[in-house]
Amino acid sequence: MIQNQAINILKYLLIVFSIALLPACANAPAASDVEAPVTLIINFEATDGGLTEFSEIMAGVSEAMASEPGFISAIVYRNVERPNAFVLQEVWASKELHGEHYDRIVESGDWDHIKSLLKVEPVMGYYTPDPAGP
Repeated sequence: MIQNQAINILKYLLIVFSIALLPACANAPAASDVEAPVTLIINFEATDGGLTEFSEIMAGVSEAMASEPGFISAIVYRNVERPNAFVLQEVWASKELHGEHYDRIVESGDWDHIKSLLKVEPVMGYYTPDPAGP
């Protein structure tokens, strides 16, 4: 008898919980309305004179961006055969949120400083998983 009462109480709680969630589900944006996370890949080539400072900047990039809205993660790769060549892979909640971050570093002058340490303009692009991929 007690077991039946417990089951009935659980059923009741599940129904109440489901009803409470209905308004939230109705107001949730459709999956197509939400921008998907993006991976930003940037290729850098530091000058010989800027290599030490650029390498230090890259070493602290995850920590420096940790508080940026939409920032998820970053990985820095350094070319084994060409130590001045770096690849920065960043994951952002959306392209728009990265764009806002980029605008801030341009306005602050930090982006120009980074570019002053490079041989050529960085090459960058946004990527998402290929739906036809493996």
